[in-house]
Amino acid sequence: MGSKFRKLKREKQASSPFKLIAAWNKGFAAGAKQQMKQDTEIMMEWLGRLEEIDGIGPKMTWKIREHLLNFLSERMKKNGD
Repeated sequence: MGSKFRKLKREKQASSPFKLIAAWNKGFAAGAKQQMKQDTEIMMEWLGRLEEIDGIGPKMTWKIREHLLNFLSERMKKNGD
């Protein structure tokens, strides 16, 4: 048991802050990607249910969807994606 403890202690000292930063960035990027996916799913569900709102018919639903898609397209072009 003592040798395993010493080995773990050496490995702990050998780890650099750069590894910690890289792991943090990797986790942050994965979380951001997951959040974006979830936000997109929620928005698509919301757009699919627009006609359920009183006073919004097929024409208005189309205009809202078109406006949102144009906005997102312009935003992506602006950000260089």
